[in-house]
Amino acid sequence: MKNNTFFQAILSNNGLSYREIESTWYYTTLGLLSLSVLCLVAGTLDERLFNGVSVWSKPSKFAFSLAVFFGTLLIFASYLPRGYLHRGVGRFIVLSLVCVALGEQAYITFQAALGQASHFNFSTPLRGFIYSMMGVGALWLVTAPLWLAVIIGKSNPKNDPLILSIIIGLVLAFVLGGGFGSYLGSQTSHWVNAAQTDANGLWFFGWASDGGDLRVPHFFGLHAMQAVPLCAVFLPKRLDNIYACALVVLFSAIYAAGCIFTFFQAVGGRPFIG
Repeated sequence: MKNNTFFQAILSNNGLSYREIESTWYYTTLGLLSLSVLCLVAGTLDERLFNGVSVWSKPSKFAFSLAVFFGTLLIFASYLPRGYLHRGVGRFIVLSLVCVALGEQAYITFQAALGQASHFNFSTPLRGFIYSMMGVGALWLVTAPLWLAVIIGKSNPKNDPLILSIIIGLVLAFVLGGGFGSYLGSQTSHWVNAAQTDANGLWFFGWASDGGDLRVPHFFGLHAMQAVPLCAVFLPKRLDNIYACALVVLFSAIYAAGCIFTFFQAVGGRPFIG
């Protein structure tokens, strides 16, 4: 198994910085991180609450989550052919993902500033339409990276456990994150037999502690794109690639099963922890 390939990618790609690999994703990541901090600060100054927590809690968490998303894609971009994201299909994927993410973040932040819901908000035809478009955009956020997985697979050794983990992670994020997200979006709330408040929810996440919460499987499904590659990173370096790849597949299967378990847990009205 190759030594520290993932961490080498974090530092550089043949001498290229992340800004040089893909500047749009680089600055989008920094911008979203900055917005997340600003929303946290706003929450300390603005005493308004929504669903029992600061109105600025949701945009802060979404901005941070999207920053992690683009930061992860930046790392994966190190395994794409040089310049792939600067032209053609690659460029379209870069710009479309940024436009969708920033559009959704802008609406979430705007609604938070008004003290109103961004999700499950059908109070007016316009808000209902925007919410529907957010669902389409969210699906694109997990669909477009699948093409990058194809190109990464074609451009790198087939028996590299890290490459395998990136591909599996992106596929699981699409299948599980997208699938659970689609189910979540078709409901009228993310709570299942739980008090409709985040005030007493799990720390940071706000997940219900007295009933089911559909945000849980959606979260774990989306973050398969980070969890599976991290598994490959921390495998013992002495392992042969064949065994390392087998362990990546095994971890992926266990992780997927865990995500499915949290889905049925939530649908059954049972809390993730509690």
